[in-house]
Amino acid sequence: MNLAGMLLCFNDQSFNMGIIRMSPNKIVNISHGGHYIRPYVHKECIHSMKDGKILTKEKLHEQLIQLKSIDNQWNQNVYVSSSGGSGGKRLFFATDIKQNQLQREILVKMMIEENIISDTDICLNLFQSNNIYRSFEIFNDFCSIANCTTLPMSANTRDEDILEIIEYFKPNILMGSPYRLMQLAFFIEKQSEKKEIKFEKIYFACESLDQIKQNYFKRIFNCSIYIGFYGSAETGVFACQSPKYSSTKIYLYPKQLVNIEIINSKIIVTNLIRKRNQLIRFDTGDLGQIISDNKNDKYGLIEVFSSQRLIMIGNDVLSKSDIEETMKQIDLIEWQLIIDYVSNTKNKQILLLFRYVKSKSISNEILEKNILNYLQKFFDHSLTTLSEKLILQFESIQFNDLIRDKTSNKLLKIIDKRS
Repeated sequence: MNLAGMLLCFNDQSFNMGIIRMSPNKIVNISHGGHYIRPYVHKECIHSMKDGKILTKEKLHEQLIQLKSIDNQWNQNVYVSSSGGSGGKRLFFATDIKQNQLQREILVKMMIEENIISDTDICLNLFQSNNIYRSFEIFNDFCSIANCTTLPMSANTRDEDILEIIEYFKPNILMGSPYRLMQLAFFIEKQSEKKEIKFEKIYFACESLDQIKQNYFKRIFNCSIYIGFYGSAETGVFACQSPKYSSTKIYLYPKQLVNIEIINSKIIVTNLIRKRNQLIRFDTGDLGQIISDNKNDKYGLIEVFSSQRLIMIGNDVLSKSDIEETMKQIDLIEWQLIIDYVSNTKNKQILLLFRYVKSKSISNEILEKNILNYLQKFFDHSLTTLSEKLILQFESIQFNDLIRDKTSNKLLKIIDKRS
């Protein structure tokens, strides 16, 4: 009996890939007594918009749900990552395991060449790890690829234990979200026995690192080089800063890894490595510009301005970046805005509750007046005129009272409870 198919033989296995005329017995003979396998080849899915438009997070979520319902192997041989929830709806994104590892290797190669990491570094990792959230594991992997020492403590470790590890191993790189690093800095500052702690670099991600925190870290950690990392659950980490661009908004990215477009100031990313569930022209949700576009350079430069996400307040619109720029003008350790409807009101008044942690002995009255003055420029009408629709409240809190995401431990800057 003849068979139709192409036969490829590798050591003790033979794979049926196309057309061949041969009996079943001869197939086994050619493969030296091995196995006759017809492997499942995953149909690589491309996530994009058919009309060529930009792919949004909402549309991507719809595509992921649809793929899950039609592909019975969507969850096999994949690397699964979870968004931190800062964009609103939580996403689980799957890509090929080997392709994901290749992406990290390409990024770490750039980090080594640009003096961001080296095999002599000792890195203390305080990133978050739980509920399929990946930041802790990602930075451990970066260290392994770079052949440097990692101290995997995680964000949930007690500050007392972290301080012991710092004294014992003398790490030169500190890694974590700005919120977690501030928590550690507060703890160290309160110690009666002052011990000199020095880090050469701080790696941060998940949140921005403002000037107030940089000044604080310089005093407590004796560190002035801050390396930010940029990416998402959907795209993976694809860019980071270098010592040259410390304390800026400029990031380096390997052109081999991603293609970046700027459309109406929006950062649009196509991942060139992840072929399974590949993203084509994905809207990151941020605004920015390309700094360097020399075709002969291996690495590009992109400046990330701000988030483009909007908050609807009646007929007026506030962008997240508007609020962030406002709060940067005010000397605060940290802040948080909660948006909600006022209960027991017929006309659905909107409440803006500003929660803040003061950085010095400024009166609450002056601080709140400054917030009102900065906020006013984003509304067409005076805030007193809007009082029937909008109520502003303020609350001075302690650092540990700030609300964080349960998955990523991110500080939630803006919490909209209306939906």
